[in-house]
Amino acid sequence: QIGARDVAFPFLNNLSFWFTAVGVVLVNLSLGVGEFAQTGWLAYPPLSGAEYSPGVGVDYWIWSLQLSGIGTTLTGINFFVTILRMRAPGMTMFKMPVFTWASLCTNVLIIVSFPVLTVTLALLTLDRYLGFHFFTNEMGGNMMMYVNLIWVWGHPEVYILVLPVFGVFSEVVATFSKKRLFGYTSLVWATVVITVLSFIVWLHH
Repeated sequence: QIGARDVAFPFLNNLSFWFTAVGVVLVNLSLGVGEFAQTGWLAYPPLSGAEYSPGVGVDYWIWSLQLSGIGTTLTGINFFVTILRMRAPGMTMFKMPVFTWASLCTNVLIIVSFPVLTVTLALLTLDRYLGFHFFTNEMGGNMMMYVNLIWVWGHPEVYILVLPVFGVFSEVVATFSKKRLFGYTSLVWATVVITVLSFIVWLHH
C-alpha cells in the first residue's frame, strides 16, 4: 500500500517470526510434558506464584509469552520504521490508505505496551524462581502492582486487535461502494486519538 518492496529490516522480520513460533510451540508443549497453566489468562499472583502453582505449566506459559512478546515487539518496530521511512516518493502521510494508518497506530501500541508485558513477566519469574517479592504482600511487595502492569499491556492489546479491523472495514466499504472514503482526515485523527486514549483505559483496574 505504501510502495515499499520489502520491510525495513528483513532479518528482524524473520527473527520475530521464529520467536513467535517457538512461543506457540512452548505453550502447547506444556500439555505434553506436564500441565497447562491453570491460572487464568492473566495469571494473577498469588495464584501464579510458586506456592500455589508449583508445576511447570505457569513456567511454560511465562516462557512462551516472553518469546512471543519479544517477537511481536520486533515486528512492531519493523513495521513502524517501514511505514515511516520506506514510503514511495509522493506518498505523504495523509495520502496513505486508512489501513496503513491503522497499522501504524497499532505498531505504536505494540512498541509501547509489549515491553511492559516482558518486564512484568520477568519480575514474576524472579518471584517464582528466586523468591523475590515484587508481587507479594510481604517484604515491600505489592500484588496490585502486577494487576496494574498487566493491564497497562492488556488494554492497549484490545486496540491492537481492533484497529486493523477498522482499517480493513474502511478499505472494503470504499472498494465495494466504488466511492472515496468519506471523512478520511477525521477517520485518521480518530484513529490517532483512540491510540492515545487506549493507554489510560487500564486506570479503572
